[in-house]
Amino acid sequence: MKLTIRKKLILGYTCLLVLMSAIAGIGTYSLFAMKRDAHQATTVGGRLNSIAIEIQVHNLEAQRRVRSFLADSATLGVEKARSTYLEEADFEIHEIETLTAKAVSIAPDSEKRARFSKIADSLALYKQALAETVRAAEAGTNPSVRQASVEKYEAAADNLHDNAEDGEVAGRDASETSEADIARTSQRAEQLSLGISLLGLLVGIGMSVTLLRAILRPVEHLKDVAENVSMGNLQIDVKRYSDDEIGDLSDSFSRMLTAVKFFRMEAQLVEEEALSGRGGAA
Repeated sequence: MKLTIRKKLILGYTCLLVLMSAIAGIGTYSLFAMKRDAHQATTVGGRLNSIAIEIQVHNLEAQRRVRSFLADSATLGVEKARSTYLEEADFEIHEIETLTAKAVSIAPDSEKRARFSKIADSLALYKQALAETVRAAEAGTNPSVRQASVEKYEAAADNLHDNAEDGEVAGRDASETSEADIARTSQRAEQLSLGISLLGLLVGIGMSVTLLRAILRPVEHLKDVAENVSMGNLQIDVKRYSDDEIGDLSDSFSRMLTAVKFFRMEAQLVEEEALSGRGGAA
């Protein structure tokens, strides 16, 4: 198929359009990928850190109310102290259970998941120790048995507190990891966008130069041929650079140059014959 100038221009600009579309598509994808990664990192890291802090807050509040129950049950009575303190403590414990389950479900790796799972396990032991302490207080058992149940509760409370602190550490680590992920994603997107832009620029310049040379080089050659012929220089060669309209024009120039040379030779022969005829007549 013959590539005409029209087809070359259409092909060249089509390639440029495809290139620019590809650059725009890749750039858009990288931006959406960065947005998705940043959103995911922020959601996981920030949310996990927030949950860890909430767990510790609810834990401290629950233990404060239980200690108030233990301290005031003798003066207020077990039932009065129970309704005053333990109902709120049960609410705090329920919130810890809910938040811990959520933290386990969104934890980004097994290590952080294990830390929050330990909170759930220690919370189960804490609830068991609390229930035994409340039963001992309600049953009015001897002080040694009650003291033993309180000590068991305090050990479970300390264990829960320690695991909640580990959860806070895991939450902070997740938040810091999220920030690092966002920074890496941003840097990767910047490098990708810069690389694609530079590649597109280089390819666009290369295609433009190639297209311009394919059109301007033969045109400049034909212009040089025309100037030489106008000045009487018929010993110049006409080159055909391409198989298109400019190539056809080069063939026309070549035929024209051949014709001019022929007519010049004919004119010289006629002139020589005329001169020889006048010399014979004299």
